[in-house]
Amino acid sequence: MPPSISVIIVGAGLGGLATAIGLRRAGHQVTVLEKAPALGEIGAGIKVPPNSGRVFREWGLQDALEKICICPQENQMRSYRDGEVLSTMPLGRKSMVEAYGIPYYVVHRVDLHHLLAEAAQREGAVIELGTEVTGVRGTPEQAFVQLAGGEERAADLVLGADGERSRVRTSLLGHEFPWRDSGDHVFRATVPLTALEADEQLRALTRGINWWVGPRGNALTYPLKRGGLLNIVLTHVHPPDATVQFAPQPIAKETVAAEFAGWDPLFHRLLDLTTTCARWTLLHTDMPSQWTGETGNIALLGDAAHAVLPYLAQGAALAFEDAAALSVLFGAMQDKAQIPDLLTIFEAIRQPRVREMRRRVGMARDIWSLPDGPQQRERDRQLREHEHDPYDGYPNVLADPALTRWMFGYDAFEAAREAGWKFARGQFPMTRGTWKLNRESRE
Repeated sequence: MPPSISVIIVGAGLGGLATAIGLRRAGHQVTVLEKAPALGEIGAGIKVPPNSGRVFREWGLQDALEKICICPQENQMRSYRDGEVLSTMPLGRKSMVEAYGIPYYVVHRVDLHHLLAEAAQREGAVIELGTEVTGVRGTPEQAFVQLAGGEERAADLVLGADGERSRVRTSLLGHEFPWRDSGDHVFRATVPLTALEADEQLRALTRGINWWVGPRGNALTYPLKRGGLLNIVLTHVHPPDATVQFAPQPIAKETVAAEFAGWDPLFHRLLDLTTTCARWTLLHTDMPSQWTGETGNIALLGDAAHAVLPYLAQGAALAFEDAAALSVLFGAMQDKAQIPDLLTIFEAIRQPRVREMRRRVGMARDIWSLPDGPQQRERDRQLREHEHDPYDGYPNVLADPALTRWMFGYDAFEAAREAGWKFARGQFPMTRGTWKLNRESRE
């Protein structure tokens, strides 16, 4: 009978909770330690593209997801000048299911967080709030987390899912990963959908995702079921001497409007309906070259391992893929001695995809923020003229056939199964020979 190991997951964010669900379903004992005294009630919209929706479906959570999500009908990319629709991509349920087997969803982050927490607890995971982890250490036999009060806890496996400011990462790898300023400010606001009803043009924005691309920034809107809101997310290059804002700070909508002076009048009519706006500096960290400690029983996942900038809406999706991969690998484990090899496999199959995603994200940011001039004009021409025959590199990423197949068609479960089969045959590189334990357990 496969062993049941003890697992401590540090961080009850989206990735940590998804991993708790997956490892409980794989038969392991899971405790999630979260520094905050309560699960977050902050944030706004988040996208659940097919590659992450597939994880929810595999775990029997798609019906619950449907209750809190909206399936946008389309993605429209617009000129910042006058709102001209440069490219439209159908995103409705039928087209996404036909292409990828599952819809493209948008949801309020709070609702998604609660769905995952409730599912993890139903599966039997223990979530301890108000428990701060300050460090980790490992021996070949066990992994340990050190708590703020001086207590130390042991487990067979420790996973750091504590975000971009990960203390687990710093303790595990022995050095800080400093914040880097992306050069952009992010602005967030919401508008009640009811406030748009009287204006036919504004009301049309509620059908799906709208994206204004302009010089030095872009603007994104999409509807949310929770509260009946239109979510508004803007990015704009900030002055070189701007003060770094680590957390969202309130800002007057007039200040936001001034940052986007000269943009589409419809966009400004929308901004005028906002009641509260927030701004912060978009920061990022380098990706560690390794995610696993020397003892082979402590590892990183999600933003702690590979935070990405938000331009392709794939940050949470990558964390859900991590959770899926871990659930498959540790679901097939035959002996505790295989933990280091399974983490080696996890890192080996996840790092190349994450590196490529980070590269694609950087390209998307550049394409969508082109300054006025010949490159911007050529981008807009390509959007207009190739709307019905998009190609690899097409500027509307949700219509780029090669990129969307790579992003949305990816099945993290299948990728992990294939790696597991290779390991079971003794063919996975850089492992330690513990594949033989599979054969011994059968004998």
